[in-house]
Amino acid sequence: MALLRESGAVPPDHDPLVAAWLTEPIMVDDPLTPVLLPRVFDADGAGRALRAERLDPLPTRWLATTARELPRKQALDGCVSRFLRGGDAQDLRFFVRLHTLLDPSPAESAPRLRDYLRLLPSASGTVAELATEQVREAMPLDHADLVEAVDALTFREEAKLAALGLRWLDQAIRAAPDTAGDFVTPLATAYAHKSFGVRNRAVELTLKHAGLFAGHTEAILDGIHHLPADLGTKLAGRFGGTAPVEELPERKEFPPLPGLPEVRPFPEPSLSPDSQEMWVRQERWLAAFVTGATADRAELRRTLAARLEQDPGHWRSDDERTGPAQWHSALTAELVVPGSVPELPPPLPEKFWDRANHTVKVRALTRGQEPEAEPGPELYFIGGFYRSGRYLDDDAPPRVIFITWTSDDGPGAAVAAEDDRPVPFSEGRIHLYGRQAMPPDALYDDSVAAMPDHVIDSACDRLAELGVDPARIAAMRAGEPVPPPGPDEPLVEVTIHFVPPRLRSFLPHALPEHDEWRRRHQLPRSNSVPPLHDFQLHRCAELAEALRNGTLPPVLLATPSWMSGHLEPDTLVDRLETCAAAGVEPLLADLAQALLRLPRGSHPAAAERAAKVDSAAAASAARWLAGDGLPDPECGLVWRHMEGATMVEFGDGEPEHFTSVRLKPVLRVTAPTGHRLIDEVLLREPSDWAVDEYGSTFYTWPGTLPSHREIMSVNYLPYLLRGGWGPTVGPAQIACLPLTHGPLGESTAAILAYQLVASTSGVIPLILTLAAKDELPAEAIGSQLALMLRRTWLEVRPAIAALTELADAGGQREVWRMLGALLPAMLPGAGQRVTVTHRQLVAFAADVALWTGARGEIPVIAEHARNRRTTHFGHECERLHTQLTGATV
Repeated sequence: MALLRESGAVPPDHDPLVAAWLTEPIMVDDPLTPVLLPRVFDADGAGRALRAERLDPLPTRWLATTARELPRKQALDGCVSRFLRGGDAQDLRFFVRLHTLLDPSPAESAPRLRDYLRLLPSASGTVAELATEQVREAMPLDHADLVEAVDALTFREEAKLAALGLRWLDQAIRAAPDTAGDFVTPLATAYAHKSFGVRNRAVELTLKHAGLFAGHTEAILDGIHHLPADLGTKLAGRFGGTAPVEELPERKEFPPLPGLPEVRPFPEPSLSPDSQEMWVRQERWLAAFVTGATADRAELRRTLAARLEQDPGHWRSDDERTGPAQWHSALTAELVVPGSVPELPPPLPEKFWDRANHTVKVRALTRGQEPEAEPGPELYFIGGFYRSGRYLDDDAPPRVIFITWTSDDGPGAAVAAEDDRPVPFSEGRIHLYGRQAMPPDALYDDSVAAMPDHVIDSACDRLAELGVDPARIAAMRAGEPVPPPGPDEPLVEVTIHFVPPRLRSFLPHALPEHDEWRRRHQLPRSNSVPPLHDFQLHRCAELAEALRNGTLPPVLLATPSWMSGHLEPDTLVDRLETCAAAGVEPLLADLAQALLRLPRGSHPAAAERAAKVDSAAAASAARWLAGDGLPDPECGLVWRHMEGATMVEFGDGEPEHFTSVRLKPVLRVTAPTGHRLIDEVLLREPSDWAVDEYGSTFYTWPGTLPSHREIMSVNYLPYLLRGGWGPTVGPAQIACLPLTHGPLGESTAAILAYQLVASTSGVIPLILTLAAKDELPAEAIGSQLALMLRRTWLEVRPAIAALTELADAGGQREVWRMLGALLPAMLPGAGQRVTVTHRQLVAFAADVALWTGARGEIPVIAEHARNRRTTHFGHECERLHTQLTGATV
């Protein structure tokens, strides 16, 4: 390029040269511009090089240069000739934008009208739209040109251009009715268009001008087979001929629903469970441990000793025991080495500076220039030497304490600021006193007030570095009389800054009995643990306590009889009799778990047997067996989202923008059972915050409430909408639903809806099994699925695919029940835009309604079906409405 500019030679006619020139940096008054710029319309690759040029907000370099440097006629001719050569959208983008920038007037477009007409049938979409606009500006056209334009536009696949062609057709026929026959071919072409709206409009225009098409019946009837049955029938009724047969969805043969599941007996207790579900392994291990510890402890100790040797013991350093593995290790260690896993002792008094941050500053002073004591509300005394200290801000709560020790002072007595009492102190020993630092009774208590040794060590090490006599330092450290300083010994100031976590030393407040029990057994705080897991931890902790105290029962009451988690009433009574015969009272959490595993309803025969057993646990079980068990609590959920920094409820709709969607569990006990662990621990309303630390623990939850599965579902809700982050509810957690009992509501429906649309493996057989038992909350699933599609990242198309798979597997009737609740919540209301997914959803519903023979009007479908707007969505609504009611609109 530089050589061409220097020499002034005429650039060769070479397309790559033009493309390369267009990509060079801008050069003012480039001598190559007059020669190469006109060639951009012919050079291959020029359009691709210019594809990034933009009109907004201002025309970019080459658009502006071309419009400025080339004559308008040359530029317009160049654009049109480039359009006629064809090419893909990227190659033509620059020329379309240049033509738009030039904005030719009707007078300028008139000479090129034939070229614009030639572009209509096959040019790319953007070029065809541009050409259509130029043709429209040239109206009225010659009749032959107009027929050509209409024919070209109805042939195009873009619905917008085809609809414009039909509009021009209608205008032409109304203006000159005798020319109607010339437009039969474009009409027949529109019958085969892929857009339902275009096909419908073509039929409407055919019927509108039917009288003018009397001599062209054959051509119209030839096109009928391209139309849907309902549109073809309208034309056949007007022009004669055979109406097309409606292509009904293929009749399907659906498999039957599966048989009812068989409940297997629960396996025998074992210390080495096989690879079954975690909750089953947990129950078998606990049962085997308790039985072995009471029947033959020596043998069990030999069995577990080898395992204890291989245990790395990490659990011993944990402040809390939060999982079954930790408790299994603790139980094993206590059994093999009694007393090796004691309860935590009572809490000791906490000193002022426990867990405090501190710094130690030691500096030499010049004699006669000692700093004056600063006035302040507190006096702090240090080993016979004192200065008044103060907080940084007297008006603010105390945060930082200044403590100063000057080694050149002599022994003496200090005065407490509050009551002027003389305060004795241990000479040379560093102590901290102060009326805000601790209660007055602790003022003379060295065990409370003594400063930590590592702080004293730090100060004394620095004193030695500055030259203080080691004998004086040793006396100070030992709390003995301190010799006077030598003549050459420096004067030293020690300042210790503390930032304490609390304002005074104190004895911890007495905890409620149950909270103190949790602390002693290293259980986490109750509000930080999911309720069902908290309940399981109680079972483990009370076993450890009974093992230490020698009160372990001979058998666990709660070990299930069946893989559903249920416990046979007579088996429970048998175990109560075994415990009574051994003179041991069953454990409270074990009893609570056993009662919750009983089948629903009353069991009078077992109640009568239990009433004869002499134990408090048997009396409690007898009352439970004679009644109806645990009353079903109020269960449900609330959809919430983040607004600002607060979670708020959605209400009946959705705001325009929302994030961080969460399901808030609802669990309210309507009738307390009187068992504290059931009422206050297990039936506590779960938090909507999923605690990842305990996410894996929900593998131990199945089997806890086999007669109240909706409570289980409520507890799973915080782990549902995780979007792939953290542990989520999977098929393993809900696989027991067909085996367990109790009503199913919105919480279970939400879990099933999510897993269905997320294509979770195994969810479809589970839904079909619930359907076979007539227990599937299909309508609730449809309602929750609609909310998930509106409020989460889940999409309609995968939902339709999942429902199709469920229908094909034999759940077509359940799918229709879901759709009955889904459609009213998903379809657009007044003023809302109809989308392709809305049409697909209604079309799928129409197919399912046909498969199932569904009947009964759906108001929202009827409303859309009566809408006079001719859209594919409206057509599908009309098809569904006709199927449901047998009436057309």
